[in-house]
Amino acid sequence: MPFSRLLFCILISYFTLTHDVLANECSHEENNFKCVNFIENYDGDTITVNIPRVHHFFGKKVPIRVFGIDTPEKKSKDPCEKSKAQEAAKLTYELLSLAQNIELRNAERGKYFRIVADVYFDGNSLAEELMDRGLAVPYFGEEKPIVNWCR
Repeated sequence: MPFSRLLFCILISYFTLTHDVLANECSHEENNFKCVNFIENYDGDTITVNIPRVHHFFGKKVPIRVFGIDTPEKKSKDPCEKSKAQEAAKLTYELLSLAQNIELRNAERGKYFRIVADVYFDGNSLAEELMDRGLAVPYFGEEKPIVNWCR
C-alpha cells in the first residue's frame, strides 16, 4: 500500500474516532443536557441557551431558570438591590460566556411551566458560585424571602 493511501486511511480513522468520542461526550440523558450553548442572560438566575442535538422547535433559544436560587431583582426600586442585580447578571454572563462546557442537570418544568435546571459550567455549579459571592440566596419556589442585599 503506498504511503499516501496509508496516511489517508489513518487520518480517516482518527477523525472518525474523534467525532464518535465528541458525540458521546455531548449525548443527552432524559433530564440532563450536555454541550449546551449559552446565548444570553436576562439576570443572574435566568439564562437563554441552545441545546444541540434537540429539534430546533424545542432546543433553540430556550429560557432556563437556575434551580435553587434567587438573585437580586433588576427592576427593584432599591438602588442597592439594582446594583447587586447588575453585578449578578454580569457575573453570570462572564462565567457562562467563557465556559468551555455548559450542562443542564435535573431539568424539569417549574411552577410557571418554565424549564428549571441545575446549571453547571466547566464542572462548577452556577448557583453555588452566585451564593458564594453573596449574589444569590437559596430559593425553592416558596414565598420569596426578604433579603437585604447590601448588608
